[in-house]
Amino acid sequence: MRHLSPRLWMLAIAHFTIDAYSSFFSPLLPLLVHKLDLNLGLVGGLVAIASLASSFSQPLFGWLSDRVRRPWFLALGPPVAALFMSGIGLAPTYWALVGLLVLAGFGVAAFHPQAAVLAGESSPRRGLAMSVFVTGGTLGFSIGPLIAVTLVSRFGLERTWIAIGPGLVMGVLLTVWALKLPPHAIARRERPDVRELRPHLRPLTLLYFATVCRSAVSYGFMTFLPLYLTGRGASLEHAGRLVSLYLVLGASGGLLGGWLSDRWGGRRVVTSSFLLAAPLYMAFLAVPLPYGLVPLVVGSFVLQASLPVNVVLGQQLSPRHSSAISSLLMGAAWGVGALLIGPIGVLADHYGLRAGLLALSVLLVVGWLLANALPRLAPPATVRASSGPATAS
Repeated sequence: MRHLSPRLWMLAIAHFTIDAYSSFFSPLLPLLVHKLDLNLGLVGGLVAIASLASSFSQPLFGWLSDRVRRPWFLALGPPVAALFMSGIGLAPTYWALVGLLVLAGFGVAAFHPQAAVLAGESSPRRGLAMSVFVTGGTLGFSIGPLIAVTLVSRFGLERTWIAIGPGLVMGVLLTVWALKLPPHAIARRERPDVRELRPHLRPLTLLYFATVCRSAVSYGFMTFLPLYLTGRGASLEHAGRLVSLYLVLGASGGLLGGWLSDRWGGRRVVTSSFLLAAPLYMAFLAVPLPYGLVPLVVGSFVLQASLPVNVVLGQQLSPRHSSAISSLLMGAAWGVGALLIGPIGVLADHYGLRAGLLALSVLLVVGWLLANALPRLAPPATVRASSGPATAS
């Protein structure tokens, strides 16, 4: 860790900040459901619509990021996300809430492509560097629910706007930092040609849909876990703490996964992650609470080990398109995964939340089948950041 650059730590802290806003609304769903009179189908639709706007705009920002000289999108992201996400407690209607989440999502989408590229290029140990960057975001994603429930428990749902401060401060810091970077910090390669992706379409497609499966499970459990726990007697604050624990353990898994990928190769980490996580998530639904929480948090640790590795594998396949591929795997895959939350919500309305969460758990088996079909690549520690596309062994 001592060999990692100050640039990487700056990016990890920024990632922590913006992703804390990303998970801000999930633990507040029980209050928002009551305030706006929502059913589970509408909750699932809310998540899907907001995530579509955020996730499917990431490839656009990735495409633009490969063509600009300074990381302005990176600096713009946190204040935009903070401005709109901190207003969700004031939303008077369902569609106003959707609008706030969509606009906040654009801020999140602007940040990630440039940040992921700069993080990956900050160290020759790309797997470890990406895991530190991703872990920063996952820790923020983990702390977000705890911040939200603490804030609302103390000040009320209508005072969520108090949370705007950190995002504005981070925006100023990133702007100052971006001005100090050399003009070629992002666009120092030749302009990429989309046709160069054709030889890698099959492995990228497999990796993309494996990431969709992981994202659907992660997003689905994060969305419905507070409702599942409060429906079984937990208080809102207790449920928020449990969601944060679930996400913190996942962040730790991401750090370990990046470290292991430098030694074992990313494919082995991803396939092992799916294979081990599937029975653990299913055990959570089979074992009575509170004992069922043990396999759940262990499953989160195991599943999220693949999160940074997915991005590294994509960047290995086509380094010249690293911003676009990072946005595809960190953004668009999350969007498609979130699309599945709507049908899961409808299923839960008809058959109960347990059935909906079980359906999500089955996706881990599908993810393992897809990941198992990926080609074997050299571990990223042996691939220089400036090298050409990696080849299958």
